[in-house]
Amino acid sequence: MNRLLVGLLSCCLSLSVLAAEPFRLAPPQAMFRESVHLQQFVRGTLRFVLLHEAGHGFVDLYDIPVLGREEDAADRFATWWMGPSESEDGGDAIAAVEWWLALGEHSELSREQLAWWDEHGIDEQRGYQIICLLYGTDPQTMGPLAGRTHLPEDRRESCIPEAQQNDQSWRAYLSGNTARAPMQLDGFLVPVKYQPAASEANQAAASLVQEWQVLEELAAMLKQFRFPEGEAMIRLVGRECGTPNAYWSGDEHTITLCYELVNLVADVGVAAGFKPEPEAP
Repeated sequence: MNRLLVGLLSCCLSLSVLAAEPFRLAPPQAMFRESVHLQQFVRGTLRFVLLHEAGHGFVDLYDIPVLGREEDAADRFATWWMGPSESEDGGDAIAAVEWWLALGEHSELSREQLAWWDEHGIDEQRGYQIICLLYGTDPQTMGPLAGRTHLPEDRRESCIPEAQQNDQSWRAYLSGNTARAPMQLDGFLVPVKYQPAASEANQAAASLVQEWQVLEELAAMLKQFRFPEGEAMIRLVGRECGTPNAYWSGDEHTITLCYELVNLVADVGVAAGFKPEPEAP
């Protein structure tokens, strides 16, 4: 994820309030923007970003052919994994929608300054791709989301076969690469490391992602898949990078989450008006 929101805020938000508050998913029936609290905005966005990078990893390690932009394919993988299912209510994916829409809304870039040539889509386009796939996966549950984001009716109709195609594509390539029973030891080895941070803001970010175990959750997902010959390990690292980012390194087989990105996501959430979840009475 390389396209950054430039000049949104001059300082980072302290994340201690997020760690102190409980975290609960918003009910999927309440698809109103107000149902997304700041905690879910941050955590859902981080989950999406990390799954996006995992999508890059699968394309790389399994030699999955991609027709079109790989960045779009990685977004589609993350949406597929986070969409409504037996284990997901889609709430975190909606948080990722809010992230992309907020990036576009609060960007100071003019239309002429937008990187139309970039390998990534424009922020709002990425958000609406998620909306479309979520709606196509479960039109009844995600109908209110499509309504409040003004997804046109004719586009909604095409989202259904598009989501089915996305589901079939990822299942076709990944179903043959699921790990067998744990004792077979054919699933990816996924060590997790959080490097210490120097700045106070990044220390708060490091504490938050460790408390939420965002890398450990990604590791559990990756371990479900069988490693190709000679590629047994994927490393997950949280660290300071000097810039807000998250990325897959094909040379090192590493997914890196930069603490600066955590602060940026929180800052964007605050600027967009998302509030911390109220404490339980």
